[in-house]
Amino acid sequence: MSENHSYEPVHSDRELGMDRKISRRDFLDGMAVAAGAAVAGGALSGCAAGSWGGLHSTVTSPPDGWRYSGQGDPAYPPAMTGLRGSANPAMKIPHQLRDGIFWEGDQGSRSVHKTGEHYDLVVVGAGISGLSAAYFYRREHPGAKVLILDNHDDFGGHARRNEFRPNGELLIGYGGSQSIEGPSVWSPVAKGLLAELGVEVRKFEKYYDQKFNDRWKLNDSEFFTRDLFAGDYLAVMDGDRQTAETFRDAPMSEAAKAAFLTLQDKPGDYLPGLTDEQKKLRLVGLSYKEYLRDYARMPDEVLNYLQTYTSDEWGFGIDAFGAIDSWASDYPGFSGLKLKRTEEPYPYCGPTVRLQWNEDEPYIYHFPDGNNGICKLLIGRLIPGTGAPATMEQEPLARLDYSKLDVQGNEVRLRLNAPCVRVQHEGGDVSAPTVNVDFYRDGRVYGCTANGVVMACYNTMVPYLMQDLPSEQKQALFYGTKLPVIYAMVQLRDWRAWERLKIYHTRFTSGDWCVAELDYPVSMGGYRFSRDPGQPVLVHMIRMATSPGYRDPRGGIGPGRRELFGSPFSRYERSIRDQLTRLLAPGGFDPARDIQAITVNRWGHGYALEYGRPWAWFWPQGPLPSVAGRRPYGRVTIANSDSENRAYADAAIDAAWRAVRELP
Repeated sequence: MSENHSYEPVHSDRELGMDRKISRRDFLDGMAVAAGAAVAGGALSGCAAGSWGGLHSTVTSPPDGWRYSGQGDPAYPPAMTGLRGSANPAMKIPHQLRDGIFWEGDQGSRSVHKTGEHYDLVVVGAGISGLSAAYFYRREHPGAKVLILDNHDDFGGHARRNEFRPNGELLIGYGGSQSIEGPSVWSPVAKGLLAELGVEVRKFEKYYDQKFNDRWKLNDSEFFTRDLFAGDYLAVMDGDRQTAETFRDAPMSEAAKAAFLTLQDKPGDYLPGLTDEQKKLRLVGLSYKEYLRDYARMPDEVLNYLQTYTSDEWGFGIDAFGAIDSWASDYPGFSGLKLKRTEEPYPYCGPTVRLQWNEDEPYIYHFPDGNNGICKLLIGRLIPGTGAPATMEQEPLARLDYSKLDVQGNEVRLRLNAPCVRVQHEGGDVSAPTVNVDFYRDGRVYGCTANGVVMACYNTMVPYLMQDLPSEQKQALFYGTKLPVIYAMVQLRDWRAWERLKIYHTRFTSGDWCVAELDYPVSMGGYRFSRDPGQPVLVHMIRMATSPGYRDPRGGIGPGRRELFGSPFSRYERSIRDQLTRLLAPGGFDPARDIQAITVNRWGHGYALEYGRPWAWFWPQGPLPSVAGRRPYGRVTIANSDSENRAYADAAIDAAWRAVRELP
């Protein structure tokens, strides 16, 4: 993550195996990180509220070049490695639209070539929300003609599948949306969609090996990093806690160790003299860091140790995460306040905390490829003849034929590598019965028409595609800019080092990556997870790129995204190798020998921004920017997780259902 932008590897490139070819590279290995930083400071900035085009005169090329999209066969994107996710080609046209230079083109003003295609519905965006919208629309209107457009070379949005084949044996990972989290509190609509797709969540209780960590005696852990502390140190936890014994050799002062253990095990009443409601209202106005620093009086060492505590789940550190949600989530430091936890959620808690208030389900509802499994099942219902699965058990081994996604004559067509560039009612009249939809493909702009359009792309992209939206609605859409995040999948020769160190997961206190963990042990439908430490395995690594130091996380989104987009794949590979080596070398890990492949799923627009106190002053009373931004506009409606301000699959599904219902 970007907790330390000056992060430098401890080991040399040779020690890290940077000279070992894990796969063919279509970029300059010698590209200095400084060059990436130069780009980061240039035109690759995020969308800016209040301006819709004309921000820059040119779009600066990323370090690996606009054509670079990873390594492997483009005909089957899930098996490609290198820099994936929102790969460079998928970003070029949206950035040109943002900068107001797309329609000028390279050879003068662009013309639109009419395809003659007319659809009952066009969906912009092929993520969970877009595919669900197409499904819901077709369920309400059997036989309807639907076109789904996406600027990426793969479907699923952030729900992306990663495949590897060490020694010819299939390993499946996920490049984004992880799991069906808390299915018991999903809406009836979202639950109903899972049921219609044949997803029986209780089957995961058998498919997910819930005794895996116990059988191999693997534990959670935390890794103290040398840039914040006296040296690197792995603290293997006792269950879900640190103890005096696990902290014995940690590079913190004895006073700091004692302070944290007291905070964790026997915190005091840090808000004396206040009533229960007064205490809660005081927490509403504080970040978690402010509460720990100003009321619990934690020393700087403890604050540094905990900075990334919230990062992987919420997208930013304790300096921006709210104290009221930290209390509700049972984070360290609150039991001494003796606050009443009522049956109904506390109203000032964030949307997901409120939704999951009484939910206590294990985190096991997980396809091997994450929520791409849901997307593949949706494809199977929407487009015949693609090889998509018919059942959840078929999903892991089902291999789609991407050439069958956009076939003339099919009622539903999914067109990849085709960014939408404009959506406008016929003649600019919002009361017109037809909407013109223009998209870019193979160097030309094409136009089709539709009876209705669902915008299932990022909120911040909608104002650039719909220039005639009211200004206030554009401002509301811009508010929901997504948090930058990277999910990396690293193929290892084996996991002996993890077994020797007795860990399955670690949280880094700083560095490029805040989490490294063994992939989830799911076996289903003929697919088998690694059965012993001598077999290949995937390691999942998380980087939250929102820059620290901002009480409002929106302040850290732009700097973090610029740094993320300005970094070449070699930067990511180097830091992955370095942090894994620092973590695992005591267990015999050798990066040059043990790392066999890397897929970096970079999402400059990653997690949907979830409202939370203290920074979201309008929450929960409103008016909410997400509600103002998603208003229907003529025959165009908006569906995405941004519009629900929750970065979860059920939010994307709920948004799709709402958007379809709002169509004229």
